[in-house]
Amino acid sequence: MIRVPIRLRRTEDQSCEIRIGRGLGPRLSVDLRKRRLARQYIIVTDSNLHAPHGEALLATFRRRGLEAELISFPAGEGSKTRRVRDEIEDGIIDLGAGKDSALVALGGGVVGDLVGFVAATFNRGIPYVQVPTTLIGMVDSAIGGKTGINHRAGKNLIGSFHQPSAVYVDVDYLEGIPERHFASGMAEVVKCGVISDRALFQLLETRLDRVLRRDLELMPRVIEACCRIKARVVMEDPRESNRRKVLNFGHTIGHALETLSGYRMAHGEAIAIGMIAEARIANRTGLFPPGGTGRLTALLTRLGLPTSIPASIGPEEILAVAHRDKKARLGKIAYALPVRIGAMANIAGDYGIAVEDDLAAGVLQEMRDLRQKGTARLLPIESRV
Repeated sequence: MIRVPIRLRRTEDQSCEIRIGRGLGPRLSVDLRKRRLARQYIIVTDSNLHAPHGEALLATFRRRGLEAELISFPAGEGSKTRRVRDEIEDGIIDLGAGKDSALVALGGGVVGDLVGFVAATFNRGIPYVQVPTTLIGMVDSAIGGKTGINHRAGKNLIGSFHQPSAVYVDVDYLEGIPERHFASGMAEVVKCGVISDRALFQLLETRLDRVLRRDLELMPRVIEACCRIKARVVMEDPRESNRRKVLNFGHTIGHALETLSGYRMAHGEAIAIGMIAEARIANRTGLFPPGGTGRLTALLTRLGLPTSIPASIGPEEILAVAHRDKKARLGKIAYALPVRIGAMANIAGDYGIAVEDDLAAGVLQEMRDLRQKGTARLLPIESRV
């Protein structure tokens, strides 16, 4: 088993440890019994995972003598709302939750974001544990303590920072991820390579066949590399005052695309397009060589991810949503931009680079006109993970 610590010395948030290995789901109950994190554990999952994984984990908890309950909500990004948050809160209150309770987020990014937000605000904060079952969760969303829900004006506009007490990455869950959602998760892996790890990016270029086969010898190493990158950044900047902005590469444009698609575009697909757009913006500003964008485009294409903007979405719409994003400052959109594969730009120490809308709009229009194979497909709401 691989352990990656996150120690946040400069905040009141608790530190946590990421554990990566096989069969960690069942062993979670053993660890929690030793830690005595809470009197009561409430497993929260979505409707797709309730029966196959939620009930199995609940039975394991109870066999270990832990007081445990299980609740679920409808699967999909459409559940990241105030209404569903209220329903979860009502559910845990009905189960007798108190300050001595802990939540267990079993699922992908939607589950982790929602459950983390409930944990952050219920009784002014209770512990929670992340058990990601998607690749996006394993390498990104379950790590770092960002929690929240969506608003019709934009993604994750309502939320809080609340570090999980622990993250258990069971790589056995990879086997059950649909191919398209696995590819979506790989967008976040590629992002890690671009922002901080040239060797990881090169590994993906040279051993992509093994990655796509979900090789259980290689994938823990890939996941560990991503976790260590995010852990380092989060320890340096827990609340995104500066350095943590690098994790937003591809997300300024990507989140706008997700919002405009009505969340029918898979997260990783939107981020893939966003990374190409922001790499091209970096090209135009003289920060990033065109060859780097070519390598990035080639790798994302091999993963089956889109690299052009759907014709139904215009540059002006994208920028209007991006202006409402949490990353916008003083009327300008701030982007995380690469300078080379493995390193990000900063200007006077600031990793959020303000770019004029005219320049960004020109790049977005060019990408919209590409009409290349791989244009983003839109998922039915009930099918999203």
